Amino acid sequence: MLRTARRWTVFTLSLVVLAALLCALAVYIVDPFEHYRESSILPLYDQESYNNPGIARSYDYDAVILGTSMVEMSHPSVIDEVFGVRSVKLPMRGSHTAQMGWQLSHVLEKKELKMAILAVDAYSLMGPPDDDEEIVDYLWNDDPFDDVNYLLNRDVLLVRIPKMLKNIGKPLETKRDDMYQWTDVTFAAQSVYDTISVMRQQEMTDPEYRIERSTENIERHILPYVKAHPETEFYIYMPPYSVAYWYQFTRGGLSEQQFRSRALVCEKLLEYPNVKIFDFSSREEWITNLDHYFDYSHHSGEVSDAIMRAMAAGECRVHSVEDMWAGSERIRQMVDAFAAEYEGR
Repeated sequence: MLRTARRWTVFTLSLVVLAALLCALAVYIVDPFEHYRESSILPLYDQESYNNPGIARSYDYDAVILGTSMVEMSHPSVIDEVFGVRSVKLPMRGSHTAQMGWQLSHVLEKKELKMAILAVDAYSLMGPPDDDEEIVDYLWNDDPFDDVNYLLNRDVLLVRIPKMLKNIGKPLETKRDDMYQWTDVTFAAQSVYDTISVMRQQEMTDPEYRIERSTENIERHILPYVKAHPETEFYIYMPPYSVAYWYQFTRGGLSEQQFRSRALVCEKLLEYPNVKIFDFSSREEWITNLDHYFDYSHHSGEVSDAIMRAMAAGECRVHSVEDMWAGSERIRQMVDAFAAEYEGR
């Protein structure tokens, strides 16, 4: 009886081990998050927290664009064309500067970058400096033992792999441009108006409120990499949120706080020769044309491409802190004009 029980135990354990090995092998071969290699099957680019580590690790590139959802509509092919590089995009929707710094640190450990394009939102600058939400450490680190979290992941095995296998035979040529693109939104002024919440004017927040957050984020998550990698050109730009965005934040009493954070970027980074800063937040013909937006923040791919071409041409470059404050003053004036028109409708 004891011998039979032992045989049964050994047999059962052997089946469990074999099943685990087969599961791990399936994940390793298909590799839906491209942890081990760039895939020959079109991946499902729909979870940035899980897709980005594999792109950063496995793709061939010498330039990167990082930011929030504001860079999701970027086209690496345009970046490559105007800057003469081979690029990838690593957006993280709703993220803060801490997550940008995390990704940047890991990219610079693996790659020798010619350039890093950073879309720096005042909103993300004021985020928690220790924010690691949505960072999947086991996909970023080099610890092979951590890979068990990926190789024996039920969702990867039963959901991601079957979905990805349906992409067999789909073209791969434009995947860098197509990943993370929005295909279910309408770019139109009415779409923007529909997202505006009319509110009573709030008292303006002190511009220095939580400025220590912005300071720490720049000093911890951007500046060290600028200093450590003089061979890498850092193109830092302020994304062109629509005038409706600035109207909302002005009514909410938060715009001056954001203007202060914008200026702080210049105070901390302009002195470095490998840094170029651009202010597209105050580019009037873009931010007042609401037909290029699907809500009060997010612009079209056309604007994303125009940003890259403008940076390559040196347009809207900020050479001093005063230049950035001048841009903020232009935004204030555009908000006043928009408020008069919008509230008079």
